[in-house]
Amino acid sequence: MAATQSLLAYLETEAPQRLPTQNTAPGPNTTNINYNYRDIKQISAWPEFSYNVILQQYGPELNTRQVVPDPMPTSPPRAIRDESLALRETFDQLSPQLLARQLTSIAFDGGTAANLVLNYKPDMAFVDIISDVGEGKNRCPGDLKAKEYRQVLAQVNFYMKQNGARYGFIITDTELVPVKRVSEDGHVAVATAIPWTQHGPGQLTILLGLWYLGMLAASNSWGL
Repeated sequence: MAATQSLLAYLETEAPQRLPTQNTAPGPNTTNINYNYRDIKQISAWPEFSYNVILQQYGPELNTRQVVPDPMPTSPPRAIRDESLALRETFDQLSPQLLARQLTSIAFDGGTAANLVLNYKPDMAFVDIISDVGEGKNRCPGDLKAKEYRQVLAQVNFYMKQNGARYGFIITDTELVPVKRVSEDGHVAVATAIPWTQHGPGQLTILLGLWYLGMLAASNSWGL
């Protein structure tokens, strides 16, 4: 029988292969006449996006669910594959409680898995699993950027507004930056950035952070 480990251990004990930000276009980050840095009127902290809060909300599920690590090495990128497995295991365990907990089963995928509003394409998507490819709302759009995240907050905020989403994220070549849209008028909250190198018991890792973004996107309160 293959060795298993808790879902929490699976998400926190190994630094994953980085998503391919090196494949994004070189030079300045994406610009568009429909958004710019002036759209961000206020940036506040998001202290609730933390290891302790995640364990308070989902500790039993993370500690009791056993998973078999996927040995496949490269395709799709491991961070995407690991997130997909972790979310499948979570929603399978929570299946009898989804309605009561106001959750919807979702998947983590590339941006084209969701509906592209006016053909604008975020790099990543959290989307309802019952939606046809390219049809569902992107509940938590994400962008892969090789440059510093503050330059792309307006872009991710634009994607969130297009999809009516409360949550989003930016992945750079060094970190994951979770983002929450607080209001319609350009107020966003930004969590403490999670480095790719951060891993180990008790650490908020990239994989655990993405998993929690998935759970926030799965909530009935995902929209704004």
